[in-house]
Amino acid sequence: MMRVFKCGHCSKVHLEIGNTQIHFASLRDLRRYLKTLDGIDAAYYAEINKGRSKVIILPLDNAGCAHLGFSVPEFEMLKAVIRDYLPDAKQYAEPACKEGWKILSGGSLTAGIK
Repeated sequence: MMRVFKCGHCSKVHLEIGNTQIHFASLRDLRRYLKTLDGIDAAYYAEINKGRSKVIILPLDNAGCAHLGFSVPEFEMLKAVIRDYLPDAKQYAEPACKEGWKILSGGSLTAGIK
């Protein structure tokens, strides 16, 4: 399951992806993250990583030790969940995935495996 929420205790914005949480200090940081995700060519990474279940790999840390991996539908769902949370991002929303809405759990983020 994926969701975005603002913590009433620490005031950070949390992105939950399965059992993984990514914390953002502000909505501005979440918007910046969405802009980064929107810049990833999912079709390109699906092609170069075909045969793998998770074709889009995103780093979680600067050291490159932790990653999240997504299939194309999961990646599109991630962007849709963030857009749904950001009031000003809804106008740019695209379909979550061509296969329809699904409850997805787990996953990893990274922009391609070499």
